Amino acid sequence: MASADEIFDNWHGIIDNDFIKTIRQTFNLPEEDNYVYRAESFAMTLPQIQTQLEARGLKYKYQSHGQQIEVPPTDITAYTSIFSPTTDTSKALTAFAANAKKSSPREIVAQYLQSRRTCAAKTPKSKAHINPYYDLWALSCQMASFLGPLPDQSYAHPTNAKMTHPILPMFYHHFGCVVPSYEALYIISELAKEHGAEGVIDMASGNGYWTYMLRRMKVDVQAVDNMASEYRTMWISDTVKSDGVEFLKRNQGSKARILLMVYMVTAGSFTKRVLEAYRGDIVVVVGTQNANRYTGFADCTVEEYFQKEMPSWEMTCRIAMPSFAGKDEGMYVWKRKK
Repeated sequence: MASADEIFDNWHGIIDNDFIKTIRQTFNLPEEDNYVYRAESFAMTLPQIQTQLEARGLKYKYQSHGQQIEVPPTDITAYTSIFSPTTDTSKALTAFAANAKKSSPREIVAQYLQSRRTCAAKTPKSKAHINPYYDLWALSCQMASFLGPLPDQSYAHPTNAKMTHPILPMFYHHFGCVVPSYEALYIISELAKEHGAEGVIDMASGNGYWTYMLRRMKVDVQAVDNMASEYRTMWISDTVKSDGVEFLKRNQGSKARILLMVYMVTAGSFTKRVLEAYRGDIVVVVGTQNANRYTGFADCTVEEYFQKEMPSWEMTCRIAMPSFAGKDEGMYVWKRKK
């Protein structure tokens, strides 16, 4: 397996439009590969996933006036470009809406994304920023004909939340649950500077991709995870193996750090107990915007939970994140009221 630094040093954008070939080359995987990628009830090897993709195509379906329509590749490129480090996110989102045909899926997606954006931060463009996950995600959107989330209640249904496209388990095992967009990373890094935070706690950090990316932006990050889950690629080697609640209780210095929670998909009340144990002033949550168990709150959205259970906190930022077919990801920033 290639090391994290080797992957970034050798990355020059998409290696090949053949998705499976790109994964093999990026992570230096053997031709005879029997590793089983797992997510929910999904369990397949890379050759089996390749067969699925070649045989079925697995396209996401959009409708207009009850009729299924084909989404132009240019619309999909316009969607993925919103999250590119080389674009101004706000302007790209405006252009995405302005150039959409009336009543088209693009127009509906654009209006929804704009309605969900609450962000005063100005993120500069970056031509030097490298993010293999973003590049591969953009390619996967073309493969799946996905141009963004819809304001659809079905997204919140637990059954739909469990639906797994064969590409997703590969992403989970090699990168993590959500693509860290440049805008999201920049906002977190600026929060640390502006508020004098001593860094970030990446809670339930998984394989450490978010930690790795933030560290490349010179942010001090402590990664904490119980390491109960299996990941094919580990991006860092210094994850603190610990129960998150116990870590926060033991480490008084954690109150001087920003708490980052990326898709804390855990059983029971773990997410709630982590928030209760945190004594700092800034919480960043990344994950689904819908009311399903993937919020970590079982049956309500992140916003509903904070409004009801944490009235002494205020949301200061909400942005869309790169989503995969049938998903609707966002990043939220909450600050403790003074």
